[in-house]
Amino acid sequence: MSPPRTLAPCLLLAAPRLGDPNFDHTVVLLARHDEKGALGWIVNGQSVGRVGELLRSSNLVTTDGPLPDAGPFARDARRGGPVQTHTGWLLYRREPEALAGEIDVGPTLGVTGDLDALAAVVRAGTRDFRLLLGYAGWSPSQLEEEIAEGAWLPADLDADLVFDGDTDSLWKSAYRQVAGIDPGAFTSTRGGSA
Repeated sequence: MSPPRTLAPCLLLAAPRLGDPNFDHTVVLLARHDEKGALGWIVNGQSVGRVGELLRSSNLVTTDGPLPDAGPFARDARRGGPVQTHTGWLLYRREPEALAGEIDVGPTLGVTGDLDALAAVVRAGTRDFRLLLGYAGWSPSQLEEEIAEGAWLPADLDADLVFDGDTDSLWKSAYRQVAGIDPGAFTSTRGGSA
């Protein structure tokens, strides 16, 4: 028996007219996909505040000194999905030594929701990361059905696009890279003729 086909790791590009406000114009980093379902994070979700301000106000991380005001701490934390929006997840480029609770997403990216890992990253202050709140999840066969209905365009994982791309234009950039055209080309309201 052959192993079940998995899409992960990959990117899921929301269809231009998806119709679900949770995923409108989103790019999802899919980390897990198997017979139990799928798990991922919206990497260009709505801003929920600056990372440093959220960490200070949450009291999740205690430091002996102030948090840095630059780099990842000055970025916007983003909504990572509609499930458990109170949970925090770090997205980062993996290093030889794994962080606690690390989920590998392809050869170069990692994600963790482990509080000890968050504290270690904050203490060190040297690792580049993105902070995502919540996640996206699908029950068994749900993602496959949504793809068949045209809700998602699976695409190869591009760590540079995900990690270094402009978050606000990521969805358009990903479509241009994958399909070679602007996603607006799919949304014509003019009726066709045969």
